[in-house]
Amino acid sequence: MMLSGLRVLLAEDNPTNQLVAAQMLESLGASVLLAADGVEALEIVAREPFDVMLVDIEMPRVSGIEVIRAVRESSGPVAEVPMIALTAYVMREHRAAIAAAGADGVIAKPILSIEQFGADIRRFMRRRTDAAEAAEAASGVTRLANGVAPSVIDRNIYDTLAEAIGPAAMSELLGKVDSDMKAARARLARALDPIDLGEVRSVTHIMISVAGAVGALPVQEGARRMNAAGHRDDAAAIERDMQELLGEIDRMLEHLGEPNHG
Repeated sequence: MMLSGLRVLLAEDNPTNQLVAAQMLESLGASVLLAADGVEALEIVAREPFDVMLVDIEMPRVSGIEVIRAVRESSGPVAEVPMIALTAYVMREHRAAIAAAGADGVIAKPILSIEQFGADIRRFMRRRTDAAEAAEAASGVTRLANGVAPSVIDRNIYDTLAEAIGPAAMSELLGKVDSDMKAARARLARALDPIDLGEVRSVTHIMISVAGAVGALPVQEGARRMNAAGHRDDAAAIERDMQELLGEIDRMLEHLGEPNHG
């Protein structure tokens, strides 16, 4: 299905609009979490990752434009999540204000076509992915920095986490990371032949979060590239980069399994 494997945050205060949009998204294969207003949307996105946010502009307490602006001004990966405005106000000045806040696109309400709804979401998500890749290419960033391969684990991230949660909780976390990453690796390997784009998008979304938590930046970056390829429906890029990502995962698991974790 068109949105298979995507986690969508739908911020909408009207119950009827919530029901209609959520049913459409689920029929397209997405997993949907509802936020009843702007405050709730910001609370949810601060603690959970999403592939895309759909934000009604006219909401109580915090407007959709304020939500979009707050997310864009935040730090970390959440600032780059694709954000699409849902609004009945589609005049030029409204679109300009929405774009200035940082939205990737606008979908007019009422939503009349499920197929067009899904196509518009995909199109606006690709817009953000393409912009990010263009910026990376323009800055000269490559997979190697100054010719030196990045460390398997970023010690600053890892040590800060270990100090914050303590030895017992860290040991428990590493056990879960090992289990989750092995399961995700197996799923990713199975998604190659034939290539299952929905499964690639779903499993790499998990990998981005799990790897990033312990500072496994090469795995996180590889998963991000694979996820972006999945959103572009770029099977050739997935096939080309799959073995490199699987190798990075193996190195990550081996490193975390060593005494004192390197």
